[in-house]
Amino acid sequence: MEGIRVFTSKAVLFLHAFPLNKNMFRYQFKAMEEERIPYVAIDYPGFGDAPMPLELDPPFEAYTNYVVWKLRELGVKKVIPVGVSMGGYIAFDLFRRFRDMVEGLVFVATRAEADDEERRRQRYELAERVLREGKEFLIETMLELQTSPKTKADPKKMEELKCIMNEATEEGIAAALRAMAKRPDFTPLLKELDVPTLVVAGKDDEKVTPPSVVKSICDRSNCSLYVEVPDAAHLPPFENPEFFNQTVIPWLKNVITDGHPDCL
Repeated sequence: MEGIRVFTSKAVLFLHAFPLNKNMFRYQFKAMEEERIPYVAIDYPGFGDAPMPLELDPPFEAYTNYVVWKLRELGVKKVIPVGVSMGGYIAFDLFRRFRDMVEGLVFVATRAEADDEERRRQRYELAERVLREGKEFLIETMLELQTSPKTKADPKKMEELKCIMNEATEEGIAAALRAMAKRPDFTPLLKELDVPTLVVAGKDDEKVTPPSVVKSICDRSNCSLYVEVPDAAHLPPFENPEFFNQTVIPWLKNVITDGHPDCL
C-alpha cells in the first residue's frame, strides 16, 4: 500500500504505532482520498518498506530526523501529524524541534511523559531478547496488549494486524525499543501547544495507555477536542476505523484547509 497522496506542500502526516507500519492506516487512506485531503504515511527504519536502521541504539531524535528527511524529499513543508503511540512521541518531537512545520496535531493512544527507570530497563531487555530469540514472542504479546475484546473476536482483523507486525525486522524492533527508552519528557511542551490539537484515546486501552493517561495531554494543553473511541484499545484507527474516521477526518479537513475546502 502506497500511503502517499501529496499534491500540495501541506499534508496530513500519518505516524504509526510500534511495532506496526503505515498499513495500520489502511482504513484512513480511502477516506482521505474521498475527501481529497493530501496525506503521507511514513514507515520508520526497519518497519514496513523503510530501510534497516543505521544503528541498533539510536537517539530517539533519529526517527524524527528520518521523517523530516522523507517529507523534504517529497516537497512537503507543512504537516498535521496523526501520531499513534510511538508516532505520538515523534509528533511531540516534531513540534519541539521543527515547530514551523506543524500546523496541527492529533495525538492517538500516546503519552507525553518519558519512561521511568524501570520501563527503560524493560525496553532494553526486550530489545536484547528480540535480537536473541526473534520477534514472534513480542508480536504475540503486542497483539494481546494492544487490542480490544471486539478486535480480538475478529479473526480477520487480528490476522491483518499480525501480518503488519511481521513486516518489522528484529533490528528495527530493537532499535525502536532502545530509542523510545531514551525519549525526552515532553510534558513541558504541553503548555506551548499553540496549534489546533485533537487527542484520541481507545476506550478499552487498559494495558498500554489508559484513557486517563491520554486525556491528560488534553487537560494540560490548549487541546481543542478529546475523543474516546469505543471498541478500540491501543490502535483506534485500525480497530474502529468507522468511528475514528467520522470524528478525525472532518477535523483534519477543517484544519488543513483553514476552514476553506475550496482551497484544495
